[in-house]
Amino acid sequence: MFDHMLESSGEKKKKDVKSFFVALGIHLLVIAVIVGASALAITAVADPDMLITFVTAGSAPPPPPPPPPPPPAGASRPQTQTIKPPDPTEIVQPTQVPDKLPPQEDAPAQDFGVPGGVEGGVPGGVLGGVLGGVPGGVLGGTLGGTGDEPVMAGVGGVSLPVIIGEKIKPEYPEVARKARIGGKVILNAVIDRDGNVTDVTVLKGHPMLNNAAIEAVKKWKYKPATQNGKAVKVYMTVAVDFTLT
Repeated sequence: MFDHMLESSGEKKKKDVKSFFVALGIHLLVIAVIVGASALAITAVADPDMLITFVTAGSAPPPPPPPPPPPPAGASRPQTQTIKPPDPTEIVQPTQVPDKLPPQEDAPAQDFGVPGGVEGGVPGGVLGGVLGGVPGGVLGGTLGGTGDEPVMAGVGGVSLPVIIGEKIKPEYPEVARKARIGGKVILNAVIDRDGNVTDVTVLKGHPMLNNAAIEAVKKWKYKPATQNGKAVKVYMTVAVDFTLT
């Protein structure tokens, strides 16, 4: 009995070894088939083109120039000389004499005029006349005037007109008298060549007294003012007093 069991066990081991090798062969065959099929399925990939550029090295730059040699020992630096500008007020003697002198220009003739004349006046003008006036004009007149404009009395050789007789006193306005208003009225009077008062304007005064003062001055009579012996029309300042009694 025991011999039969040992025999059966030995046969069984032989069958297992044989099965193992058969299974191993089958697996190897399957793996070989799979690997072969994969190799057939993979297509060959071409190698990429490679761009190769050859760079040649250029010539090397020239070396820098050598530094200048140091100055020799004991060599002195050049000295700068400061030139002082000449003084325009100082008389400097020339160092060279020119061979030819430049021609001298003729100086314009100078008109020294007359004593007491005005610079810019005209020949034949009147002493004390207006600058820019014309010969024969009235002394003290305005440029472009007609000769009938009054000039200021007592200025520029013009005499003052002199009152003839007594000054006519103004009539005191009754309204101003009752209001106890008095004082002085300052007027500008124009006196013609006959000595008559032709125009009167108020410079300063009370409104209640101005008209009475104007009417009184217009009645005054003067000896005309003169200039170079001729009667002239003038203007002057006069005053009229109003005194309460």
